[in-house]
Amino acid sequence: MHNYFLFVFWISLIVCSANDLYSQKDWRLYKDNQNYKLWLKEVAGTSIKQFKIETTSQKKDMNTFYNLMRDVENMNKWYDKVKSVKLLKKISENEAIYLMEYDLPFPLEDRITTIKGAIFFDELKRSIRVETEYYPYTIPKDKSNLTLITKISGVWDIVKQKNGEIMISHVGFMNPEGNIPA
Repeated sequence: MHNYFLFVFWISLIVCSANDLYSQKDWRLYKDNQNYKLWLKEVAGTSIKQFKIETTSQKKDMNTFYNLMRDVENMNKWYDKVKSVKLLKKISENEAIYLMEYDLPFPLEDRITTIKGAIFFDELKRSIRVETEYYPYTIPKDKSNLTLITKISGVWDIVKQKNGEIMISHVGFMNPEGNIPA
């Protein structure tokens, strides 16, 4: 599972738009193996591509996934290159604003973003949806020297299938901004 998230992050960082986030139109299958399927999509006005990745899990318990997705401040333990996540403001039990710091490899400098995230769990439909997007918010002074990512969004859909498998779909975009070596 860790390799899956590592791969997802790098694809999103290097080649990933918020435009038509949910649309199937113009997706091109980039990789298809026994662990996941990855699609890429051109984004007007940028060389960065949006990504969509799907995989399944044999775990049967939706609560495991729900608890994992709610534990945002420990996201750095399972989503590669996320250095830290800090709660900035709790809006409700299911919505909050977070400061995320990305630990990027040389020659890139680390980046930060402020995102608003919301989670929805429909136990009757056996589905979880997580929506995130950039949300302007005051940056703590100790992080103000880092490059701010303002073009970032994502959606996670986690659905229990009739056969008991869990389908995990992640659609996202991030423009890392700042100086990016060619």
